[in-house]
Amino acid sequence: MPSAVVTNNVSEKIPLKTLPEGYVIVRRMTYGEDLARSAKATKLLVGTDSGGKGKSKDDFQGQIDIQTEALALWDFANLVVEHNCEDATGRTLNFKNINDVKILDKNIGQEIGQIIDDFNSAETTDEVKNS
Repeated sequence: MPSAVVTNNVSEKIPLKTLPEGYVIVRRMTYGEDLARSAKATKLLVGTDSGGKGKSKDDFQGQIDIQTEALALWDFANLVVEHNCEDATGRTLNFKNINDVKILDKNIGQEIGQIIDDFNSAETTDEVKNS
């Protein structure tokens, strides 16, 4: 029987175009992690007015809060297995530390985020298939 669990889940070293000599190694999410991540992605608040002054009892209120920052921080903390990105003093950044992720150069952070997204896409290339 074919294996339906993630077995080939770690990338090779992926060079960073925005950081000469920089690289990241990322891992693939399990389906459960993907579901949990999707659940965190948006928060939808809906409600109706209780009939206060000047408002109809049919008033409706809604709000969608897209949690892009929280998702990016989760991705860096949980899906980057290894990297060689440093701060100005030569200290290796800790992507489990929110402040270390937030001080990244914008272009480098966006590139790493794109690498994570690309490696976790649902496409059926040889790179994505299980061994």
